[in-house]
Amino acid sequence: MPLWAVFYVISLILGAVFTIYISQRRSPVYMAGQMASGLFASAFMLIYYDQIPYPHTVTTPLLMLLFILFQEIWVNRELYNMLSLKNFPKTTHRLMLIAVPLLSVSYIGPLVWIVSQVFKHYFLPV
Repeated sequence: MPLWAVFYVISLILGAVFTIYISQRRSPVYMAGQMASGLFASAFMLIYYDQIPYPHTVTTPLLMLLFILFQEIWVNRELYNMLSLKNFPKTTHRLMLIAVPLLSVSYIGPLVWIVSQVFKHYFLPV
């Protein structure tokens, strides 16, 4: 497993912990769901780099992906207001409109590629 992937896995777990920290909700169900989302995202990386074996059926990674999407899009929807441009002065709006999407894509991009490669393993076996 490359060094960048190790740091990426660590950042996914730390991102889940940070999301719990900044969220207004502190219920055990929310915290467990957020940590599961981070662990599932990390598991995709570990599966791809053969640190853990591929699940026997495509159902397991599909359920993992659906849970990640549900947790990050629906459950964390109140966090989007915290990331709005209202909190920044007018002079930085243009920079933020460029920087935030670039940073988001550069952070999510490797995970999207790894997830697609894991699903490719099931649908296009070599």
